[in-house]
Amino acid sequence: MKTPLLALLASALALGAGIAGASGPAAKSAPIRPTGECLVARQVLDWGVVDDRRLVVKSLGKRYYDIRLSHSCRDLNRRPYLTFRDGLRPSPLGSGRGFRRGVGSDPVTTDGRICGDLGDAVVPVSGVRNGLEIPCRIGSIRRIDENTFESVFGRDSGSANALLDSAPTVKPVAR
Repeated sequence: MKTPLLALLASALALGAGIAGASGPAAKSAPIRPTGECLVARQVLDWGVVDDRRLVVKSLGKRYYDIRLSHSCRDLNRRPYLTFRDGLRPSPLGSGRGFRRGVGSDPVTTDGRICGDLGDAVVPVSGVRNGLEIPCRIGSIRRIDENTFESVFGRDSGSANALLDSAPTVKPVAR
């Protein structure tokens, strides 16, 4: 009886120490990811659907992205428009006039950036939004080059996936 109790107590202490260490000044000094490399939803210019789990996107500034969905999304090929939803945006107040800081929000990416965070999604829509659209959760997003983006079009999904899997991730250029 004493052994399981001691193991439980040791686990609780280790968890408490981990949480206390994560909330220290080092954790607050830098974001987890380079947010400048995230897709800004309002800057999307073009996209191509590779299959029901993957698409490529072009945005302003000649930025190209390979987006993998966390599950199959059959509406990608059925609906003519896509919208992107930042899952970590601020929660609106009851009056609808503003936002609560820190409640249900990521203070770094509350401007519609899609970084692959929890809740980020692609939403296929028809001409009129009716509220019944099913969001397709984003599993991962990465930068690709223009040549890879253009090479995806006109290929079958198997060869397009192989091309994207072998393409290198574009690293940001320091200015």
